Amino acid sequence: MLIAKAKRKENIVEYILYMYQIEDIIRSLNLDLSAIEQRVIVNFDQPIEVKQQIKDWYAGLIKEMRDNSLERSGHIPALKELVKQLQDLHTKLLTTFQDKEYQSIYNKAREELIMLVKRSGGAQLDNEIDVALNGMYGLLILKLKKQEISDDTMQAMQKVSAMLARLALQFKRLEEGDLGMSQITNN
Repeated sequence: MLIAKAKRKENIVEYILYMYQIEDIIRSLNLDLSAIEQRVIVNFDQPIEVKQQIKDWYAGLIKEMRDNSLERSGHIPALKELVKQLQDLHTKLLTTFQDKEYQSIYNKAREELIMLVKRSGGAQLDNEIDVALNGMYGLLILKLKKQEISDDTMQAMQKVSAMLARLALQFKRLEEGDLGMSQITNN
């Protein structure tokens, strides 16, 4: 909860990837709040009141996952909505806003996004941002498992990462009211 709040405020992409990881942790502990409390919450060096807030947060996520039949896979509706908002901004940066820097970064990442779709093995991915986020999450999982990652894969994911970083920056600017048509077209 504490990390999620900070990430949500600073970088929407990091927040989404963090929440994907939280969903997987919850699943790995069979949506069992007691197990989460014993294995996760206990590790937070926080006062009892804050630990209770964290427990309540996990309980809310568990309920939402159960209510939406996400026990095995998928993402909570709030995350899906954020991905949709990012996709909408992505489209606007390429078309309406004409963000030249974003267009350049996207053009470098586009081929990699196509490859990610092919590698997904038919996974239900809704849009290019969904593809990019799932690719980045897959890379994160490989790193956490300390599996070998080829140089080609790292180079490809660096392009996708650069695109998502610029998108996250523009999303933050949009939320803060600092992103306007004239600011983009003057890049």
